[in-house]
Amino acid sequence: MADKEKAILFGRGMVYQRKKERIFEQYEVVVFFDSAADPSAPPVTDEETGILVVNPIFALNYPEDPIILLSYAPGQMSRQLLGIGIERERIRFGAAMEPFNTFEKMLFGDGIGTLCLEGRDVIYQNDRYGLRLETNPTDLEAIIEKLRDTPLYQPSKDMLDALPLHPIDDTYGMNRGTPVDRYYIEKFLEANQSLIKGRVMEIGDREYTVRYGKERVQESVILHVIKSNPSDNMICGNFATGEGIEEESIDCLICTQTLPFIYDLQAAAENMIRVLKKGGTALITVGGISQIISYEKTYFGHYWSFTDMSLRKLFEGVADVESVQIGTYGNVKAASAFLYGISHEEMKPEDLEYHDENYQLIITAVVTKK
Repeated sequence: MADKEKAILFGRGMVYQRKKERIFEQYEVVVFFDSAADPSAPPVTDEETGILVVNPIFALNYPEDPIILLSYAPGQMSRQLLGIGIERERIRFGAAMEPFNTFEKMLFGDGIGTLCLEGRDVIYQNDRYGLRLETNPTDLEAIIEKLRDTPLYQPSKDMLDALPLHPIDDTYGMNRGTPVDRYYIEKFLEANQSLIKGRVMEIGDREYTVRYGKERVQESVILHVIKSNPSDNMICGNFATGEGIEEESIDCLICTQTLPFIYDLQAAAENMIRVLKKGGTALITVGGISQIISYEKTYFGHYWSFTDMSLRKLFEGVADVESVQIGTYGNVKAASAFLYGISHEEMKPEDLEYHDENYQLIITAVVTKK
């Protein structure tokens, strides 16, 4: 494998965070320049990488390697470096490097645009559309105002006009087929079906226990918060209070879309782990992007929406948890379809399978007890 090119990174903010994985694949990072670093204090290292962090006033101590500007203030940064005496040929613009967000893709996607230095100014050049635009030294995004009447700018009016104000089904899409969130929930359970075994508890019914546990299930237990005629292994219990929860009695807990309706999440998480036998597993799903249904809100309460971070922290903080494996499903189109009540059967498979971690429709967790 060829040696990586060495490089200096100027900036550790949002642009760096989005691009760092690709950058470290392509470059051997020598040092970070950070204007917030105290030039009078002893050098420090970046907590995540262990790489030295110095103020850019010391840039001449690193006289050879290219400097990648990882900020939307490229004009300000490049002027600072030029003022110190850095050669302009060493300056590169990280905003024009993949991976792109939507703004960067508009400017640089498919290689249609570049940033270049002319004197002390950073110029956006796009040969396809004959554009040469001076950028704002401290705000690259301000270039949007100069692009509104160009082919680069995607107007939103037609898209907004096409969106109905009301959903076509206000029950998650159940009147049209299988809701989009259930597509992801069932995909998650199918992928982890080998864990559904022994004595299995499921909330509300045993549909998923039967479908995915099959002959591995020795006993199926249903937990329901509303009192009814106890029969067929149905337990009246409450994870928030611990009522009806028998300690270390279950090998596998299937808990889909339940936590958003429990106010005391910490107590619920602790009781979910308490009910598991040692080495047992909880298969949990929660909603990230969702509508609110009046019936559920009235009778159970609808308190929470989640992210991958919040679900992980919830269970990692519980005693006796050995591991927490988090997954996310969804994208902006799937989330929009779900909110409009479109069923997954009405969608193209590729629209469901595309994954965008910034639009978390469903978050999943495989939680294992010590």
